[in-house]
Amino acid sequence: MDLMNIRPWIFFYLICFVALLLATTFIVQGITPLFWMSSTLIIVVIGFNFICIFSEIKEHRKRKALMKQISSGNGTRTPGKDGRK
Repeated sequence: MDLMNIRPWIFFYLICFVALLLATTFIVQGITPLFWMSSTLIIVVIGFNFICIFSEIKEHRKRKALMKQISSGNGTRTPGKDGRK
């Protein structure tokens, strides 16, 4: 199995983790006005993470298929033999 380039996502997930910790703190302390904001923040962060991960997996599969097509020689032409004079 090929591993995707995960390093650029480290800072993104650290920021998301801090946001989730802050939201969880507000919920546990029972601050009522911040409860709805915290719940919304948790839902948005989790949803955005799923969207990002699925798009990364989709792009990875697309790149892998393109590399496979290029390496098999189906999509390449030899120079000088394209039919033009």
